[in-house]
Amino acid sequence: MTPGLEDRDVVAALEEFAGLPDWLAGVMAPGRVAGALRGVVAEMPGPRIEVTGADIDRLRAKGDTWQVHCRVSVVRDGRPEDLVLVGQLLPPGSPSPPEGVAAPLGEAGWSCYLADLRLHLAVEVADAALPALPSLVEADRAVEVLQRSLREAGHDAEVVGCVPDVVRYKPGSRCTIVYRMQYRDGVPGPDPLVAKTHQGDKGRTAWEAMRALWAAPVARSGVVTLAEPLAYLPEERVLIQGPVPEERTLRDLARDALTDVLTTGSSGSLAELREMLARTAVALAALHGSGAQYGRVATWDEELAELRGVVARLATTVPRVGSAADPLLGRLADVHSSVPPDLLVSAHHDFRPAQVLLHGGQVGFIDFDGSCRAEPALDLGRFRAKLRDIGISAFSEAARSGAGVLALEDHLGLLDELCDDFLAEYQNHASVTAPRVVLWETTDLLTALLHAWTKVRTARVAPRLAVLRHTLRTAPVFAMD
Repeated sequence: MTPGLEDRDVVAALEEFAGLPDWLAGVMAPGRVAGALRGVVAEMPGPRIEVTGADIDRLRAKGDTWQVHCRVSVVRDGRPEDLVLVGQLLPPGSPSPPEGVAAPLGEAGWSCYLADLRLHLAVEVADAALPALPSLVEADRAVEVLQRSLREAGHDAEVVGCVPDVVRYKPGSRCTIVYRMQYRDGVPGPDPLVAKTHQGDKGRTAWEAMRALWAAPVARSGVVTLAEPLAYLPEERVLIQGPVPEERTLRDLARDALTDVLTTGSSGSLAELREMLARTAVALAALHGSGAQYGRVATWDEELAELRGVVARLATTVPRVGSAADPLLGRLADVHSSVPPDLLVSAHHDFRPAQVLLHGGQVGFIDFDGSCRAEPALDLGRFRAKLRDIGISAFSEAARSGAGVLALEDHLGLLDELCDDFLAEYQNHASVTAPRVVLWETTDLLTALLHAWTKVRTARVAPRLAVLRHTLRTAPVFAMD
């Protein structure tokens, strides 16, 4: 242990993260942005506009500012309309914002400052980080992209139409579209198709990893289903892939099974969850042992540096948290130094229950845009951390509704059991050092707590802190009294 650092100091220091400042948490309160916008719009000249709703769906720390993405519903001249506003939440002490532009809400150039919320908003322009997006979400234009991709993959099917469905969109970062396909009679093609576009090189990363895995025996082993990589269009930064059958995700199963236990005491679906966790562990061991060569090498030292960067960005606007994570980061560094990492494997990197698709008792893996070479503990620890997060979220929802029948410590104990069984099943098929798994898992639990801050998810702060405290108290590698 770091000299002079006692275990109780590690947990006590984290209490600085127990609550967000009012200026940050208040802007996310239901109805506050809509109410403030109504006051501004009522004073505007031009056609009558009624604000019927407004929700901030993205608020992120960026340097010394907080970037805002807001969806607004209005009625303009009796017709409903949806708008997207973007801007900044200004911390106390920030310079005064620019003067607003008194154009009708939603028109190009409009902006305003909601002083009570310290919120400066403007109309969103096109997503410059995802230039291919218009050609993917408009059916007529998407047909051309999909046809070109199938040709590159050696498919002779002729695309005559498609129905796009945007299933995931993170502005400025990534978008996933699923297409129901229409082919000319005679030569069938894959249906559905999936297109993904990313900022930067994540699409290329996924393409290279998927091709390597598709060429390896693991793709045909029957242990895990992988999507066929069809094409990568570098200029547009678009990846086209085949489908992975899906009835539900492992995340959905885990949430439902744990909610049943929490609210009714029933363990009926818990047996299914245990079975699918075991199959996922076997599939992950097969992926790690595939021998596929791709991607960069990811290390825990890089993860530590990234964590320190997140804390530093938070401390720019919330100084009191600047050193709150230091005792834990020092404790994690001690574990890292004393327990060497295992040999590198073909890793997923972002492996979580949401990336595991269930179909007919089988499992499939998706989302390889972060894939890399890494010690196996990275995937195992990250997965276990997210399983705990799903479980504590279910507990919080049950507690808020008054339907909970299970005590917190009992529920945390059940999550321990599920995580330990998952690791044990993996170790039946592949080697990994358990303390390294706990190292990565705890690192990810701290990351999740920090992200509850950087994404201003106020309802998740207390539950995530509770899970982190529990892990530090109970995990043998920390040996806390």
